[in-house]
Amino acid sequence: MIEPMDPTQQNKQSSQLSTEPQAHKPEVSADVTTQPPSAWHTVWQKIEGPASLALFIGGVFGAAMLINQFIFQAYYVDGTSMTPTLHNNDRLIIDKFSKTLAAVQSKPYIPERGQIVVLDSSLLDQNGNNEQLIKRVVGLPGDIIDIKDGVVTIKNSGHPDGFNLDSSLGLKLAPTYSIASTEITVPKDEVFVMGDNRAPNGSFDSRSFGPIDSKKIQGRLLARIYPFSDGRLF
Repeated sequence: MIEPMDPTQQNKQSSQLSTEPQAHKPEVSADVTTQPPSAWHTVWQKIEGPASLALFIGGVFGAAMLINQFIFQAYYVDGTSMTPTLHNNDRLIIDKFSKTLAAVQSKPYIPERGQIVVLDSSLLDQNGNNEQLIKRVVGLPGDIIDIKDGVVTIKNSGHPDGFNLDSSLGLKLAPTYSIASTEITVPKDEVFVMGDNRAPNGSFDSRSFGPIDSKKIQGRLLARIYPFSDGRLF
């Protein structure tokens, strides 16, 4: 399971005093009269500061919301379904730009095999709650997922005899648990996802709910930013 983090960031600006000498101002003759400021000018001077501040704060908030919705979003991991790759309370940055770009082009968003993705909350977790899940994409449209004797084999037009999933991705994971031998064909515009915790009850994923529509993918994992000692790009 994964939870979004509230994007509350503040921008701070610093100001500097000018050290340039001011130009000499000519003296005004005593017999020159000036017009008093108009009433509208006086009113604008009173509201100009607060109005500008409100517009600035609104602009920053709006920009943060757009970035959070369509470009990047911060999450934290709640659970152990992605161990040993991710751990409970890891802080992550999720890339949403790839999905946004696919939507603009009216194309389904199909991540690359091996990428870690966040799924929307329309799926139920192991406790029957609607939660956003984080899993690894292992099967693409047209793939046949064959799970037997703890090994995940992928068969497709390019590899009719199949290949070992974990070996191809360079993953060193425990044997993949399955109640019985499983062979599933991934439909068009769908993907097969699994957690890296392959033990019994280690991960609630496509072994239980089957392939998922690519529309349910919110974005892909871009980076882990905390703990700092484990920070990395994915």
